[in-house]
Amino acid sequence: MDKQLAVIFDMDGVLIDSGPIHFKSWKRLANEIGVKFTKDYFNNSFGKQGIPILKDLVGKEKGRKKLEEWVELKEVYYREMIKKNLKPLPGVINLIKNLKQNFFKLGIATSGPIENVNLILENLNINKYFDCVITANDIKNGKPAPDVFLMVSRKLNIPPTCCLVIEDAPVGIEAAKKAGMKCIALTTTHKKEELLQANLVINNLTKINSYDINELLKS
Repeated sequence: MDKQLAVIFDMDGVLIDSGPIHFKSWKRLANEIGVKFTKDYFNNSFGKQGIPILKDLVGKEKGRKKLEEWVELKEVYYREMIKKNLKPLPGVINLIKNLKQNFFKLGIATSGPIENVNLILENLNINKYFDCVITANDIKNGKPAPDVFLMVSRKLNIPPTCCLVIEDAPVGIEAAKKAGMKCIALTTTHKKEELLQANLVINNLTKINSYDINELLKS
């Protein structure tokens, strides 16, 4: 490769199919605090940070401290549930290894907290492959703002035009595009028709490799 290239992975819906567990943990919290939480709302908000989701659900009159407590409680529920259901999505581990063998830098950019990332990377035994991890804790504006992807770009010292994002949600694709990055979308959590802003939409990562990503970045 002439230039140093990077691939930035979202976590939920890209490394693991965590959507159903996130829904169950949100539903449990919503029941406890007495608000309605529907599958449609979940699908439309997937990929966003917890505080904006809760503001939509409970209104803006609740203080930041209370919202933060509820978000953390939801994430505690999520981690309890996900421990029993941790399996990588098809093709993702092989792709990560293939990219590292071909000298790509790898980053993670997620709306989830660092505790979730650590749990998943450790359990899948893939910590060593990632050069940079940026989470909701590190940025002010969550997706669809481009902040999380731009911060990975800065930390890796690789320009956005040399970075490709792998996402599964429309807000993530929008954030990648705003960051000036190419994007591959997986149909893990959304239908293909909802993901067409990506440069490539595929069902899983089993048939893609470093050569394909290199070609996409050059196009």
